[in-house]
Amino acid sequence: MKEICIKDLLPETVQGVFVALPGDEAYKESYFEWTASALVTEFKTSNISGGTLKAWKSVPLFTQVETHIDAEMFYFLGGEAIMPFADIKNGVPDMDSVEIVRIKPGTQIIITAGKAHFVPVAEGDTPVYIVVVAPKMDAPRIPLKEAVLGIK
Repeated sequence: MKEICIKDLLPETVQGVFVALPGDEAYKESYFEWTASALVTEFKTSNISGGTLKAWKSVPLFTQVETHIDAEMFYFLGGEAIMPFADIKNGVPDMDSVEIVRIKPGTQIIITAGKAHFVPVAEGDTPVYIVVVAPKMDAPRIPLKEAVLGIK
């Protein structure tokens, strides 16, 4: 098993992942508040879907990653997430490129096509809530050569 130090996700922390941190000023009126998305991406298709993802506290031990043929946009709404990323070389995860990051609520990310990642786990007792926007596409899973454990 390979141990990897968990890093806080900041812009330019992970190659192939674009990051917008919380903190933008919200537009407010009497009964609503609007905060615009800071990141914009293009998809290869106009058939876009969305969904919600909820993840609970678990040991940040990852044995596989997944990739997609198009980008994905994630909005982290609640809970602190621990999420792995890796590059794919010759069809397999490059173990030297594996990174595990902590993602704070309010963060938006765009994962570029082909960037390997996996469903995050919650770091604390508060579940992670994520809205995902992406084209409908397969999510082929690829086993890691060895399990990776995120450590503080």
